[in-house]
Amino acid sequence: MTVPGLLASILLLLSGAPATRGAHAEPPRAPQADSAYTPARGGAERKAIMDAMRAHRRRFDPRPVIFVVSSLRVQRGWAWLSVRPQSPDGRSRFEDENALLRRRGGRWEVAEGMPAFGEREGTDTERDCAWFQQLRRRLPAVPVAVLPAEGRRPCPAPR
Repeated sequence: MTVPGLLASILLLLSGAPATRGAHAEPPRAPQADSAYTPARGGAERKAIMDAMRAHRRRFDPRPVIFVVSSLRVQRGWAWLSVRPQSPDGRSRFEDENALLRRRGGRWEVAEGMPAFGEREGTDTERDCAWFQQLRRRLPAVPVAVLPAEGRRPCPAPR
C-alpha cells in the first residue's frame, strides 16, 4: 500500500465512515428522539401525520384533498406541518394550512391549527410572532426545533 493510500485509509477509519461499499455498508439510521427530523415520504409516520391533518380538515371541509407538504418537522411526539391542500386532480388549490400535531396513545392528532392570515390582526410578522408566543406559553413542552423559523425567533421590540 502506498503512503497516500494508507493515509486515506486511516482518515476513512477515523471519520467513522464504512470502509466498504455494498452489502456491508451501514443502513440509514433512524432519527434520534432528541433531534428534529422530517419523516420520509411514503413512511408510516408521515402517513399517520397526514391522515390526522386530513381528519382535522374534514371537520370544516368534506372535500377530498391531497397535501403538498411545504414543511414537516417532528421531535419527541410533536410535529409542525405546513401544507398546500389541493384537489386530487390538482385543478383546485386551497389556502395554505399550518398545524401543530401531537402524538398521544400512539395516534397523531392536531393539537393546534394556526389561524389563516385574515383571522389575525397586525402585520404578518406581528401576527405570527404573537401567535407563536401564545402557543409556546400554552404548550411549553413543544420542542422549539419543530416550529418554523418565525416560531423560533424572539418577537421584535415594539416601536
